[in-house]
Amino acid sequence: MVPPLAPLTRWPGPDSTGVPADATLTPSGPLELYEDGQVVTDLDITGRVSVHARDVTIRRSRITSDGVTFPIRTFSPAANLVVEDVEIDGGGAAPAGVCFDDYTLRRVNLHHVQDGAWTGSRVTVVDSWIHDLARVPDSHNDCLRVTGAGDIVIRHNRLDAYRPGVADPMNSCLALGPAVHNLRFEDNLCDGGLYSIGVHPDLAASAIVFRGNVFGRRYRLGIIARPGQPGIRWDRSNVWFDSGEPVLP
Repeated sequence: MVPPLAPLTRWPGPDSTGVPADATLTPSGPLELYEDGQVVTDLDITGRVSVHARDVTIRRSRITSDGVTFPIRTFSPAANLVVEDVEIDGGGAAPAGVCFDDYTLRRVNLHHVQDGAWTGSRVTVVDSWIHDLARVPDSHNDCLRVTGAGDIVIRHNRLDAYRPGVADPMNSCLALGPAVHNLRFEDNLCDGGLYSIGVHPDLAASAIVFRGNVFGRRYRLGIIARPGQPGIRWDRSNVWFDSGEPVLP
């Protein structure tokens, strides 16, 4: 039996991601965070937030790129960064909103970047909305790009690669390669892309699971490139948004 369709509001969007309506933000310039356990909250930040410490939390804030820098970047020995209820605006130029390892994004509104996030190892992205990617010359825009990484959870996000105003599907909602292991991609809404799920031809994959996701049809070539690549499991619980029927790659 075809399951009933859930409304678009089932997934994250403008009313459930980013800075809460009751927040009052204080202007701030770039931040360099070196203190373990530091909490940054209720700031309107222009420039990059560079994280060099463990267990840092950034919440209830807006971060706007001041040029071509990453709005958030982790540096060793950073680990366990949590970014929640934050808006990230790449200003139409930033190469990615967040990079690289050891972070969690929760209820993040991420937009106007070339790529939403460069996803390294030990990364979780949940309940977030990535949209309005910025096309620049020679860009291959992805909502999420995973390269040479593992131990990743991507759950219950809205990944809008397609930009309706310019009818541009961009490159992908999720790009994988050349080596990815232990990745769970589940309960996400994905729309757009050359392929919605891009798979590198030389991907060395293990324990990559797609289940319970919902797909729109505004892609250019297909839902997933190279679905038969070893190490990828595609479950029948992945369905079309408009019909609820299984997506069979």
